[in-house]
Amino acid sequence: MEKQLKVLTEKLLDYNKQLLYISQQAQEQQKEPDFFEEVKPFADQVKQVVDEWKQMALLWVKKVRPKHIYEVQIETAGENIEKICVEAFYPSIPHRRIKQFCRSIEYTLLLIEERLEESVQQ
Repeated sequence: MEKQLKVLTEKLLDYNKQLLYISQQAQEQQKEPDFFEEVKPFADQVKQVVDEWKQMALLWVKKVRPKHIYEVQIETAGENIEKICVEAFYPSIPHRRIKQFCRSIEYTLLLIEERLEESVQQ
């Protein structure tokens, strides 16, 4: 379970970086995206990974009880990445907002990665 959770966490970290880039591009180009061509396929892809990750992460938290990681953090990180994977495409959403969400998501994901490493070493 830990290996799969690590893989999914890394995928989400990658999506998180992509979202920052997408937001930056949206700000520079100032054009509305085609929802069904650009936004929805990406959001569906992210949601699929988030759903799998959340389920696995919540089980892991209940089982292992990692230090300073709680179920509410998992839920919040999942909700936030789902929210901004749509918002990042729109120039009307401030890049600063996307950046703040990305930082929050990254913090949780990196903390999980760190705890996973610690549990492997024990």
